[in-house]
Amino acid sequence: MAVTKQAFSKDEKYTLYKLTNASGTELHVTTFGARLVRFIIKDKTDTARDVVAGFESYEKWIESLAIDDPYFGATVGRVAGRIYPCDDVTVANQKLSLPEIQPNKVCLHGGKIGFDKKLFSAEVLSESSPSSVRFTYVSPDGEEGFPGEVEFSVTYSLSEDNAMTLTYGGRLLDGTETILNPTNHTYWNLTGFEEPTIHNHMCSLTADRYMATRPDHIMVPTGECAPVKGTNLDFVTAPRRFGDDIETFDKDTLRGYDHVFVASDKPTESVHEVARLWSDKTGLQMTVLTDQPCVVVYTGNWISDKLIGKDGVKYGNYAAVALETQRFTNAVNLPQFRDQVVLHPGDNFTHTATYKFNLLA
Repeated sequence: MAVTKQAFSKDEKYTLYKLTNASGTELHVTTFGARLVRFIIKDKTDTARDVVAGFESYEKWIESLAIDDPYFGATVGRVAGRIYPCDDVTVANQKLSLPEIQPNKVCLHGGKIGFDKKLFSAEVLSESSPSSVRFTYVSPDGEEGFPGEVEFSVTYSLSEDNAMTLTYGGRLLDGTETILNPTNHTYWNLTGFEEPTIHNHMCSLTADRYMATRPDHIMVPTGECAPVKGTNLDFVTAPRRFGDDIETFDKDTLRGYDHVFVASDKPTESVHEVARLWSDKTGLQMTVLTDQPCVVVYTGNWISDKLIGKDGVKYGNYAAVALETQRFTNAVNLPQFRDQVVLHPGDNFTHTATYKFNLLA
């Protein structure tokens, strides 16, 4: 195992950490938004493939934001997903007015300048298996409308058996109450983008429910958890090829998969499998395990085809899929889930997610 670092920006303000194991798997993470920049792994033909979307430098990332912001590789917070209505949220006995990121009073992914655009400090915790680097950011009281000063961290680890584990931590440094529900927004294409979409990727889930959404806000959950059985959201009864049903959604509002799948009613004491993704072309399979109750499956339905990423890869709709482990979306406004995202003094927020790779038999 090895951990090395290098500049990620011309002014050397941002740093890139590279974790490498004995089989040659590489995990690259930057202090810019604690983002996963590259995940390089060998396929069934021993060909090394970078299987995540992103850009090779801070400057390229900033240039891309003028075109589109799909949150490639980002640590998202304070709160992942949508909060509605963003101008009528009560936390710490005060009514908040969170920034409107999407039309009709929807706050998305922590606001205009969330964790994904912050400079994190970094500390190498271990250079032996599993090698690990911890990224930390202190979010001040009132940032993006959220109350309380919060210390937040995410540790990236790489094991010899090709498992990447993300361990999140959070605590309230000052204030009476706040909310926290982070996730990782990496987009995966297990062909290394040799195939320009994930239409041929296969997926299975253990989640047998999904969060139903409002008729007037198709992406905002109502709080009802409906069964997936008998719908094109059923990845439990049998695995699904994304391309078989991805074109069946309303292209004006949804286009493809962008759903909150429910695997449990609350966080669990240990990690459990929630998703499995594989490509027959490369033989690569990724298993997602977490202690969180939900996983959002987002098939990159709105990625601009003007984005040119690492190694000249041209992205676009359905170029890759995000599998985001988290607590219930819009939980602060849903009484049955609110306690899961509220943070008080003395509370220690934790969240673990593992993305484990192997070759298909």
